[in-house]
Amino acid sequence: MRGRNWLVRRAETRPSDELGGLWFVASSRRIFWKVLPWCLVVGFVFGTIGEFVSPIRSTREAGHFNDPVLFVLTSIITGLVLWAMTFLGSFRKLLVFDRGLAAKYSQRHTTVVLRWEDVAPESLKAVTTSDGTDPDRRLLASRKVSLGAGGRNAVVFKAQDSFWVFSSDEDPAPLVHSIRGAMSEAGIPAASRRTDGALPAVVLSGRTALD
Repeated sequence: MRGRNWLVRRAETRPSDELGGLWFVASSRRIFWKVLPWCLVVGFVFGTIGEFVSPIRSTREAGHFNDPVLFVLTSIITGLVLWAMTFLGSFRKLLVFDRGLAAKYSQRHTTVVLRWEDVAPESLKAVTTSDGTDPDRRLLASRKVSLGAGGRNAVVFKAQDSFWVFSSDEDPAPLVHSIRGAMSEAGIPAASRRTDGALPAVVLSGRTALD
C-alpha cells in the first residue's frame, strides 16, 4: 500500500482492535522553502556570536574569526538544523480503517481517532481552489481542526461537533472513495447515498462558512 511507512505500520497495531484493518493512507506534505534563507541568517547570527565567546578550555582567541571556513560551515549547518526542525509539521497522513479514521499518530498521546459513528456522512466534501492556495485558509467554522500539512485540495467533514480538514496536493477522490466505502462496509445507514455530494470537488473562490 502506497504511503505505508514504519510509522503507519506501528499505528496499525495501536488502534487495530478498535478500528480494524487499514483501507487507505492519504498523504500531505509541505516543505517550508521560504523559511530556509531566514534559518541560514539565524545560523550566521549564532555563528558570529560564537566567534566572540571563548569555548571552555579552548586556546583559540574569541572575536578574531581565525578560521573563516569553519565559521561559514558551522553557521550553514546551524541554519540547516533549524530549518530541518520545520519538518515536524511538513509531513502528515490520514489513515482510513474499517471502522474509522486515525491521524497525528506519531505519539500515542497525540493520536486522534474518529469512529464512523461520530462522522456526519452528508458533511463529507472535497474542495479545491482555482489559484492553488490552501483551501483550509478559506474555510471558516466555529470549531475547525486542520489535519494536513497543506496543499491545493482538501477533504472536509464534521465529527464530534468540529469540522476536520485534510489538505493535500494529492487528488482528493481516492480518499473520499475510501471513506465512503469504509463507512458503507461498517454499516453506517445510507452512507453511499448521504455522501453523494462529496465529489466532484467544489472550487472555492472566497471565504466559505462551514457552519
